[in-house]
Parts: sequence; C-alpha cells; structure tokens
Amino acid sequence: MVLQNAIWDFDGTLADTYPGILASLQKTLQDFNYPIQDASKLYRFIKLHSVKEYWHQLVPDENYEKIYQYFQQVDHQMQKQISLLPHAQMTLQKIVDHRGHNYLWTHRDNLVWQLLDQNNIGQYFEDVITSQDEFARKPDPAAINSLVAKHNLLPVQTAMIGDRSLDIQAGQNANVQTIYYDVDQFHDDHQASYIVQDLQEIVTLFEKD
Repeated sequence: MVLQNAIWDFDGTLADTYPGILASLQKTLQDFNYPIQDASKLYRFIKLHSVKEYWHQLVPDENYEKIYQYFQQVDHQMQKQISLLPHAQMTLQKIVDHRGHNYLWTHRDNLVWQLLDQNNIGQYFEDVITSQDEFARKPDPAAINSLVAKHNLLPVQTAMIGDRSLDIQAGQNANVQTIYYDVDQFHDDHQASYIVQDLQEIVTLFEKD
C-alpha cells in the first residue's frame, strides 16, 4: 500500500545534530570532571541507546538532573547552526507534492521550531510534537497514537521514520509502518517495515500510480 503520512524523527534523521550533541557531551564531561570519552564510541552508544541512557549509566541518581540540565543548556548553544542531512528537504517537499503529510516527533524541546525555520523546512510539517508536550519518550507509542487520533490517520498508510531502533520500536508499538534510515550502517533496524540508505528512497513509498 502507498504511504500517505510520515512521522519524522529529527536528530540524525532530518538534521545532522550529532556533532553538536557529541561536543556538548564532551564539554559536560570535562566541566564535571569526568574522563573524556572516545568520540566514536560515544557516538555509537548514543545512537544505539540514547543520551539519557548514557547519563543514567554514568552519574549517580542524585546528580543526574543537574548534569543533564547542564548538558541541555550546552547543547542549545551548540545547535544554533546545523545542516540538514542529504536530500532531507527534497524528500519532505516530494511527500507534499504527492499529497502526503509530514509530522514531527522529537525528544528535543521547542528549540526545534527555531531549527526548522532556520533550515527552511518548518512549512512542510502539519504538526510537531516536542518534549514540552510531555508525552512518554520513545519507544512508548503515546505521541504517535495522539497524532493518529488527532489527524485521523490510517496506521497502514502511516510510517514512523528514524535513524535509531527506538524510533522503529515506537512505530511498531503504535502499529504503524516503520522506515529505518541506516545512515551509519549500524543495521539496528529492529525488523523495520522498510530500510533506506538515503532519504530520497522514501519518496517512492509515497508515489501514487
């Protein structure tokens, strides 16, 4: 069946924010006197798990909130200038051209609105869910379920798109289609409905005869 609705992840799927995330992690580690981690190992961990999981494993519970909030403040500064991943804007535009619909679900706060506008892609989204909407984090499906109900989406025509297994698991838990963007060749697809190496491959899934 041809897809009609795309629910996008942001970090690492549409936007190349991970250099800023890594720099923010390294600065936070340094400022709180933790050993600096190897960047490639750190990158792999946060892609296969999450930034929150990294801090939970590293710092005592009583220090977690303070350190995580500090990291977020640093990351806000680091992300003021980002670039989109290859073919991101074209893919969003093509979905609209095929009378499809784009939505966004990100663990970022409302800073994402600024990042969308800076990169001239805000106009492609009909709805955006951020951390400040206070839905449970991925892989919980509550945010997807909310979009499906609010916009009367058919799950079989709706796909959660992301670069991590958390995105795919969230989509599976919501009983929608899933598209894993294997941008790093980590192959962490969690049996996604579709696997792509380039975002423009997604366009064919929205093409009507």
